[in-house]
Amino acid sequence: MHLLVTPMRLRGVPLTSKERRRYPAIRGNVMVNATMCHELGRAANVARLEVGMPLDPDPIPPLLDATLAGMAVTGFVLSGIEYIDDCAYAQSWWCREG
Repeated sequence: MHLLVTPMRLRGVPLTSKERRRYPAIRGNVMVNATMCHELGRAANVARLEVGMPLDPDPIPPLLDATLAGMAVTGFVLSGIEYIDDCAYAQSWWCREG
């Protein structure tokens, strides 16, 4: 599903609404699949944002244990865990049409 995605945290720290509005949204294909997650050592729902060819790197880290945190007419929020430099951080993606 092609959407505009804005991360709502930076290394686990929530961005203010002003910071979120200034953050450039990333246009891409949001994919959520149940798969074996090596970081968690178990199966998990993993959300990815794909912006180019299948082998191109993802523009933001995958969202592990992804769950639908909220939904409205204007979009939805996926929440989960992202790994950056072998450290786990809380993360949410604001997803909307665009």
